[in-house]
Amino acid sequence: MKNLKKLISVITFTLLTGYLISGCGDSSGNEQKDKTEKNEPSVYVKTKKLELKSFTDYISVLGIAKALYYSNLSSTEGGKIKEFVKDKGSYVKKGDIIVIMNNEVLKANMDAAKAKYDIAESTYIRQKQVYDENVTSELQYLNAKFGRDAAKANYELIKARYERTFIKAPFNGIVDKKFAEIGEAVMPSAPIVSVVSVGKIKIQSGIPETYVNEVKKGSRVKIVFPDLAGMEINAVVTFVGYTITTNNRTFPIEILIDNSTGKIKPELSARVYIEKKKYEKVFVLPEETVTETDRGSVIFIADNGLANMRNVTVLGRSDDNEVAVKGAIKEGENLIVVGYQNLVNGEKVTVIN
Repeated sequence: MKNLKKLISVITFTLLTGYLISGCGDSSGNEQKDKTEKNEPSVYVKTKKLELKSFTDYISVLGIAKALYYSNLSSTEGGKIKEFVKDKGSYVKKGDIIVIMNNEVLKANMDAAKAKYDIAESTYIRQKQVYDENVTSELQYLNAKFGRDAAKANYELIKARYERTFIKAPFNGIVDKKFAEIGEAVMPSAPIVSVVSVGKIKIQSGIPETYVNEVKKGSRVKIVFPDLAGMEINAVVTFVGYTITTNNRTFPIEILIDNSTGKIKPELSARVYIEKKKYEKVFVLPEETVTETDRGSVIFIADNGLANMRNVTVLGRSDDNEVAVKGAIKEGENLIVVGYQNLVNGEKVTVIN
């Protein structure tokens, strides 16, 4: 009996010890599990709320301002320069005299020819009167008529040569350059001055051939002049070339714009934005937040502490490093804009905005 009690005590102690050890083991495991969950790594990110905006998709190309009219003026007579009526930088209207060539000899010849023409005209009038009265012969009348016509032609020829000694503005503009000075002798057709129009300017540009079906006469454009404090002008394409330039595979376009203020100088560079398509309500995101993967273009949305990867379709890009997208996203959701680079779908994130 005594031995039986001793055996029961040993069994009871063994069971109690095992229970205590088992209980301690479970407590330690749960504590470790809680600790692991609390220390699970989280990526710190910044977010920006998605909002719908209007967006215009442009073709962006470089353009150069060109004068609508530019002309080097010369004298077909040649000779010495007598006077500059308009100096460099002067505004001229069409027909204004800019340069006078040495023309005294031509002036004298013209006056002499005019006198001969006047005499021949007077003789012809008298001969016609007497011929109409059948007083003189037809031969005398015809001699007077042909003499008058010859004198008139000679006078008009010398007069035209004399008038060409006055170099006139072919259009409204500015005297831009002088190639000679007073007293200098110039050869016929040698340039003496240049005149440039400034009231209107044309912007010339080359468009890559991939856009040949998207750019047409009348297409809306925005022109930005970086060197004029970013001045912007809205206009339309006024000319589209019909051939492709073989050396750079582009086709030319021109845009005519007003320049009544004179701010735009010929050869000034500009950035030309040709409108492709306008979207009224799309999501406009920083371009760098859209990642290209084997699944297509994706972004990350912070949703309940997790990074949620969403597929999007890029509709267009801007020079401001923005893209317009559409996809399974909603207005008001939080786009991850900082810390998205190495995220994976479902990864834990902490927003620190």
